[in-house]
Amino acid sequence: MKRILIATAAAAALFGAVALAPESADAAGRWRINFTPGEMANVISGGKASYYMTYSVKNASGSARKAPIRIELRTETKKTYGDHYDAGTSRAVAKDEGKVRHSTRAIRSTELADSGAADGLASFGRIDPNADELEVRVYGLWDPIVRDKRGRTFAERRVLVLKYKRSGDEYNRPSDTITFVSRAEEVEGEPKQLHTE
Repeated sequence: MKRILIATAAAAALFGAVALAPESADAAGRWRINFTPGEMANVISGGKASYYMTYSVKNASGSARKAPIRIELRTETKKTYGDHYDAGTSRAVAKDEGKVRHSTRAIRSTELADSGAADGLASFGRIDPNADELEVRVYGLWDPIVRDKRGRTFAERRVLVLKYKRSGDEYNRPSDTITFVSRAEEVEGEPKQLHTE
């Protein structure tokens, strides 16, 4: 199995700067899980490229908890690729790094101690060869319950959005460089007020 790395040194240096901070619950008392993206790359198997992203998570909630994360990749060509376990990709990354990374599903089902961390692997499989703009969306990093100053309670879906650019044209896409563009936090949809009796 041939493996092609497509993260540049500049992008790798930038990844270290995009870890979420601070490493504790936010000012409103909401718990959070810190997420640090690693490289975006692909593995070649049977002449096809399967794309993946390495990452690490750290429980910054102040108490033991599971990290209820979910990751997906979206393209400007309106395609969405869910993160799933892929044995071939997992083996190739473990061989390259000399360590085993957990699938996102495994991380979701394991309780992390306070300040506990885990190394993960998000596998997206084959993606549209016409896609140049890649957007990774990470859900489940923040407590979905928000309380305002008036004591009202809302459900909010906050998401970490990581944007990447893939250079080149639709030919020989696995060899094209993927570079990190930006990181942002977004609230998806409108917060919904929860009625309490």
